[in-house]
Amino acid sequence: MNALITDIRYALRLLAKTPGFTVVAVLTLALGIGANTAMFSVIHSVLLRPLPYLQADRLTSIWNDYGSGGQSLPAVSPPDFRDYQQRCRTFEQLAAATGGGGAAVDFGTTEGDERPQQVTVGFVSANLFPIFGVNPLLGRNFLPEEAVLNGPNVVILSYGFWQRRFGGDVNIVGKFLRYNQQDVTIVGVLPRDFHLQLPPETLLLRDSELWRPVQIPYDNFPRNLTTLAVFGKLNPGVTVAQAQSEMDGIAAQLRSEHEVHRTSGLRIRVVPLQYDIVKHARTSLLILLGAVGLVLLIACANVANLLLARASAREREVALRAALGAGRGRLVRQVLTEALVLALLGGAAGIFVGSSALQLLLDLHPANVPRLAEVHLDGTVLAFSFAACALTGVLFGILPALQLGKPNLSDVLKEGGKTSASVSRSQIRRVLVISEIALSLMLLLGAGLLIRSFFRLESARPGFDTTNILTMRMNIPFNRYPKFESVIDFTRKLQDSVRNIPGVESVGIINRLPLSGSGPQTPYAYDAATEQAWESISADWRVVTPGYFETMGMQLAHGRSFTEEDDLKHPFVTVVDELLANHAWPNQNPIGKRLQVMYFPGFNFPGLNRSYAEVIGVLKHPRVHDLTRDVREQIYISQYQQPNGQFSLAIRTKSDSATVSKAVEGAVSSIDRGIPVYEVRSIEQSVSDALAPRRFSLFLLLIFGGVATGLAVVGLYGTIAYSVTQRTQEIGIRMAMGATTHEVSRMVLREAFHLISIGITAGLLATVLLGRILDSLLFEVSSRDPLTYIAGAALIAAVSLLACLLPARRATQVDPMLALRYE
Repeated sequence: MNALITDIRYALRLLAKTPGFTVVAVLTLALGIGANTAMFSVIHSVLLRPLPYLQADRLTSIWNDYGSGGQSLPAVSPPDFRDYQQRCRTFEQLAAATGGGGAAVDFGTTEGDERPQQVTVGFVSANLFPIFGVNPLLGRNFLPEEAVLNGPNVVILSYGFWQRRFGGDVNIVGKFLRYNQQDVTIVGVLPRDFHLQLPPETLLLRDSELWRPVQIPYDNFPRNLTTLAVFGKLNPGVTVAQAQSEMDGIAAQLRSEHEVHRTSGLRIRVVPLQYDIVKHARTSLLILLGAVGLVLLIACANVANLLLARASAREREVALRAALGAGRGRLVRQVLTEALVLALLGGAAGIFVGSSALQLLLDLHPANVPRLAEVHLDGTVLAFSFAACALTGVLFGILPALQLGKPNLSDVLKEGGKTSASVSRSQIRRVLVISEIALSLMLLLGAGLLIRSFFRLESARPGFDTTNILTMRMNIPFNRYPKFESVIDFTRKLQDSVRNIPGVESVGIINRLPLSGSGPQTPYAYDAATEQAWESISADWRVVTPGYFETMGMQLAHGRSFTEEDDLKHPFVTVVDELLANHAWPNQNPIGKRLQVMYFPGFNFPGLNRSYAEVIGVLKHPRVHDLTRDVREQIYISQYQQPNGQFSLAIRTKSDSATVSKAVEGAVSSIDRGIPVYEVRSIEQSVSDALAPRRFSLFLLLIFGGVATGLAVVGLYGTIAYSVTQRTQEIGIRMAMGATTHEVSRMVLREAFHLISIGITAGLLATVLLGRILDSLLFEVSSRDPLTYIAGAALIAAVSLLACLLPARRATQVDPMLALRYE
């Protein structure tokens, strides 16, 4: 221990004597360790840390799959959910939840002095919160007798809603809330830290402000209407594979018992909830973690270069210590101790850099990257930083330690410090520089590929216009609009009022806007075989009014759009997209064909019907789920034939959108003051949000590539400058023999170009081999795109050569007479 303390003191004295070297090395390490600390914080919080629920490792989500081309969603029908509850033995509990889009809440006012406001509402089985280990902050959970058809009107508030609307009133339990013009009793308030995290494919459910018990007719509900998100908690000691095996057996039972499941080929999947939530973010985050790992390697190579350069100046010191009896192990330990001290200093600065970088990441993060709100520096992250310090200390210290650990005493003492080891160190420094150039080129090429992909994606037309379109949502309460005709009448009045607002060019209505998440799907059939295998294929179910396609700039490939005459008094018609038309009727004219789809006879259950609709139009496929790919076929139905009470307005404007928005709210209020308007935004904002994850990855990779390039250039500059210093005598002799300044400059640049060429070649080959990792992040750009490779190689070559101009110029200024007297 005393020897270690002595080594540490000696290392600190050496570093203090060379402040320039110490500052450069510490800053270099701080960049590498800080970037890794920030990125690991994100990885740890998003991918590794358990969900913030009790026994989160036992929580799962349940998916229902139908056929090879049918619906595949974390969605289950109520009667299937009841069967799962009764038949499963591997689960301790199964719970369900769904969403209703929202509700108009009056906040206790009944005289109309305040307009109702829209709040999000979730409907849950009585055991959902207990499954997640949640006990209300105030009040109680729902009771089983409340989660039944026509049960009591009760509600549990989220913490944020309780604080925002009731000022944290501790006596709130037992009071009433005016909800869709009905009084509901507040029975509880959820704790502050509870938020329901969900797979992105979840259909209706969202983390909500109000929670009510599910009160639906389980026995009469159709088995092919999947409205519930189902969560399971495994029994202690039960694995996901065991639960999946049991669910396979239950799926086989249901296929044998129910025709609808037999024809659809029902399959049930058990998916760990944490994996289900973060699965889409996993690839990009791991790629970014790999990128910062490369930055750390480059930083290590840079500091190793600095240490090797300093080793030449310490040859006499080390040789004298060896002559006085210091063994090789003692010398190696001393140099490694210096490296570790340097690494710890860099790590301390790196934690500060990492904390600042993490805050920047959180400020820039896209909202649709899961769990980023949980990201923070904690003990695990600090332990990672400490481990990174130790690892980097060994990585950049081992080569200098081994070099100085075997001094040639006779050479050092006889030749005044110039030994054959200098040649070896120069070769190692060249290898390190080549590695830095190769690694930085890999990062630059990755960033370049993402840049090209992003620009392609931004310029691609998704099948609808993205400018001058304002959108907003509203819900029509069924208790006040119980008939199809009443909803249709409201819709017509609303569209007529909005059309007359100054600045409005056109208006349309749809049940689910593009890029707003998963929406309802419907099975469909186009021939006898698909009728027999009902639900084996499915498509998006979109309900629109006449004028919606025109407002959104969606183009028809064949046929016509909906008109005002396509209503309940006329034959059932549909517009399909090109994907469905090409799948169902390849090389045929789809206009006039009959398509069998799900038909809703009314807002009240008990059942759904299958009905034929005539195809009147074919829409050029719009990418409403993912801007980068075609997800699934789309079926459009007229709002006047299958009215939907939860819908969005799409308004093409030619004036200030804020003015139009206020006028639309006034138009809605003039028809029904009890219906609030919410989620007012532009389609341009929706597109920007959809691109946010790619923009996030691009931004980070570009920063990492820039930092890596900067470090590589600094390393190359140091190597060439040191080479010039080492060759001062040689350069002086050359100039004394008649070499011109241009010839000397070319000699130095030739050496630099040799290193740069090898580094670029290695970087290009490595990117070709590993570039496919980026394929999932690219759009219409190959991971081996030649233009990107050429541009990246040219950029790194140009920047590197510029860095070598100063050493080359310094070489031309060598005085031959002074050089000949050099040592």
